[in-house]
Amino acid sequence: MAILPSAPIIVLLYFALFAIGVTSGALYSYEHSDDRLILFSTVQDQGILTLLFDPSKPASQSLEIIRTDNAAGSNPQWVTQYGTNVYSVSRQDFSVAYPNDGGIFAFARDWEWPWGSSSLKQLDAIESGGNGGVFCDFDKPSSDGSTVSIHPRFQNGALGDASYTFKYTLEKPGPGTNGSQIQSNPHESMFDPSGEYMFVPDRGADRLYVYHVCGPLSVTQILTLEVEPGTGPRHLTFRVFNDTRTYMYLVSELDNSVRVFTLDGVDNKYERNCEEIHNITVTLTQRISTLGANLNRTAPDNKNLAAEVALSNDGRFAYVANRNAISYSSDTLAIYAVNPGLHDDRNHLTYLGYNLTFGKTPRHFSLSKDPQTRYVAIGNEVSNTIVILERDAASGFFTSFRGNLTLGSFDVTTTTGPTCVIWT
Repeated sequence: MAILPSAPIIVLLYFALFAIGVTSGALYSYEHSDDRLILFSTVQDQGILTLLFDPSKPASQSLEIIRTDNAAGSNPQWVTQYGTNVYSVSRQDFSVAYPNDGGIFAFARDWEWPWGSSSLKQLDAIESGGNGGVFCDFDKPSSDGSTVSIHPRFQNGALGDASYTFKYTLEKPGPGTNGSQIQSNPHESMFDPSGEYMFVPDRGADRLYVYHVCGPLSVTQILTLEVEPGTGPRHLTFRVFNDTRTYMYLVSELDNSVRVFTLDGVDNKYERNCEEIHNITVTLTQRISTLGANLNRTAPDNKNLAAEVALSNDGRFAYVANRNAISYSSDTLAIYAVNPGLHDDRNHLTYLGYNLTFGKTPRHFSLSKDPQTRYVAIGNEVSNTIVILERDAASGFFTSFRGNLTLGSFDVTTTTGPTCVIWT
């Protein structure tokens, strides 16, 4: 099967997991059942769950599992959607021949109405070339591994073998405790909105690697950015400001902060020939705590571990998941106002407060895709629950408890619970 010149590519990341009840909420006025929405979630001891959220029902009944697909390998870690295809990555036990390696799994999303008769048809499953897979992403057209691999995606959604595999090493251990910085740990690989640049935060090495990408056969590293020792860069997201400027938000797991960068020189009009490598300027403009206003970065002692970052669809608010590893109390989502275009970008984010996640260890959360960003879905890994909250678009806070699904028992080993949840 030939690789198309403009074929999108999938980037697979290998790294490490972290680790550690839930309360009920008040009932609110309900909408018509036509507002029902579908979600996917990877659950480590179950597979890929297809979930139906019906906001016309009480919170205790609004979320239900309508399908379980267990063809996503052992210990599935991430799920993402690209067009009509769904992709997931697993940590290990891909096959007898590759017992230590994870896998990449491609599915066609096949919907048959009415609700509840949906299916995922497996298209492909390939060995990933590493273990501990935790993330994948597409361009526009592990605790046991320290690699990022790039795979071509064909027109039918199937995947090719890795065209690039980047292996990272650590020159010397960092200050992070509990073995968090004894080796390189690339924790995510994400393309900027132009699709021309790929960013890889390395939690173990306190670095951010930047690549120029022009298809699966042309990937060149152009920058290595270093942050303070003990930072633990984990996940990031972007917001386009104008044709040549993009903001990047990097959440760091060990010092519990968000760093705001400006990317200047990017082509957000998608008119540039990607075959020519263009220099971009990446500038750090702000660092702000995820734990409260006017707080400094924490020591890398693994007591608090920031996890995920996302922006509302109107770009007015930013959210970060906080995980407290020494308490069984509910964790939190930090909330920020976004102030783009200020003369002084040092005040780009303003800390507003937090919401409870109504569970323990929110490893991942996902904001709904509607223009109002009406809902957030939270995967609480240790409490083994998926929670849905409703957002007030004016204040940015989540004001209504709308769904709660218990997937299993409380699990401090972090080997059974949800690792990713997305709206389709």
